Amino acid sequence: MTFGDFVRLSRAYVWVLIGCTILGALLMIAKTTREPVLYSATSSGLVRVGNAASAGEEQGNAQLAEDKANLYAFLVSKTPVAARVVDDLGLDVPPSAIAGRFSASVDAEVNALTVTAIGTTPEEARDLANAVVDAVVVVAQEIETGEDNPKQAPLTRIIPLEEAQLPGAPFTPDYRGAAMKGAIGGLGLAYAVLVARRLIDRRIRTTKHVEEATGASVLGVIPKEDALGRSHRGVRGDLGRAAESFRQLRTNLRFVDVDNEPRKIVVTSALAGEGKSTVSSNIARLVAQAGTPVLLVDADLRRPMIATTFEIDGAVGLTQALAGDVEIRDVIVESGMANLSLLPAGRIPPNPSELLGSLRMKQFIDELAQDYLVILDAPPLLPVTDAGLLSAFCDGALLVQAAGKTQIDQSQNCRRILDQVGSRLLGVVLNKAPVKGASAIAYGGAYGGAYGGYGGYKAENASREAYSTAGKGRRRGAKADKATRAEKAEKAEKAEKAEKAERAERAERAEKASRS
Repeated sequence: MTFGDFVRLSRAYVWVLIGCTILGALLMIAKTTREPVLYSATSSGLVRVGNAASAGEEQGNAQLAEDKANLYAFLVSKTPVAARVVDDLGLDVPPSAIAGRFSASVDAEVNALTVTAIGTTPEEARDLANAVVDAVVVVAQEIETGEDNPKQAPLTRIIPLEEAQLPGAPFTPDYRGAAMKGAIGGLGLAYAVLVARRLIDRRIRTTKHVEEATGASVLGVIPKEDALGRSHRGVRGDLGRAAESFRQLRTNLRFVDVDNEPRKIVVTSALAGEGKSTVSSNIARLVAQAGTPVLLVDADLRRPMIATTFEIDGAVGLTQALAGDVEIRDVIVESGMANLSLLPAGRIPPNPSELLGSLRMKQFIDELAQDYLVILDAPPLLPVTDAGLLSAFCDGALLVQAAGKTQIDQSQNCRRILDQVGSRLLGVVLNKAPVKGASAIAYGGAYGGAYGGYGGYKAENASREAYSTAGKGRRRGAKADKATRAEKAEKAEKAEKAEKAERAERAERAEKASRS
């Protein structure tokens, strides 16, 4: 995972991360409320040994004082010291219960001993800290002499440097510290889960995933659009944000092989529900709008969708023609759109694979390809063999993959099936690509960045134009409108000329082919 992926992950799941951070902080605060209220007090003193009469003696005493200070620090948290403190203060608790409340540190530079004591009240903490300093010297002397109450004055003493004072506030529960720890823990756990989930995810998410799995180029990326999920699948023209994507797919499909333009194209997918019928219907409609005669064949004899999509009668169609009941051209239905004809599936047969893989089906496709660009809406590749059989005698297959649904292994299996039957994979269409929201991270923001940025560019230009013409009179606005109309007319004229030239070229090629 790159740094860019990490940033996109954070942006996509920002509310999840914030929620986990807050939840972690709240849980730690709740846990902290169960902790007892404790106070801490500190006292310190200098460890000194005897009274030196010379510099040499002083140096020796200093070394001994350092050793004694380390010994005292070791003894502070032991039970004998705690027992002496209990006796001195008259506490009604066992020594072992308070021995763990004491801690000490040594500053070797000056042989200073610092003692910290914990109590349930400020007074208790202060008294414990002061009592420990006195008790530790006595306990050390008892250990060295082997007497319980040595009568001789100790050679080593602790000179009080700073007596313990009443603490102003408890050190625990520390709600701020607990909240910080909980927030960091919650955020870290959230990132760990998200990153792990991303790394083990085997679904198609980016165009890179598709190209690595299939070895083919991505001809188009279709964003997720509500209109494409309705019964008419956007063929009425209300494609929304997907309109430009389908036009780009049409353009890329035209230039897949300029020298040998495919005339028989199978549109299929790995599994059902990935949008192959939606893609085939809309690409057929848009190619027809460009002036090319198109025949959309519903070759999915198991779950035909074309008749429902275009709202035509699909009772008689391809099945009856393959059975020899009717002529193939008699069941071709006009769609009501220029240059677009439809061949519905007809009655659902008991043996669709045998019909679609028959020699008669190949002859039909070859015959119709003389007059039309034939687009076949085929069944999915993995569950049944129908699409593989069809693609074997067509010019190529267009594979539709659903972003966030199709598995990488499934894409690889589709490519293997097409290779086994000798079919050509023209390219892949990445369908249902998320534009925004949490799922957009997987897509990598490519669609939202490219087309969202394009929309923003248009909006920015519109804003600049409005700003530049604001307050400068109707005359300038009229000139701008006139220039816009002239520009639109010029573009329309160029498009019409290009279309006429293309039709003339196509007619010339057809005439040469008929002569030869």
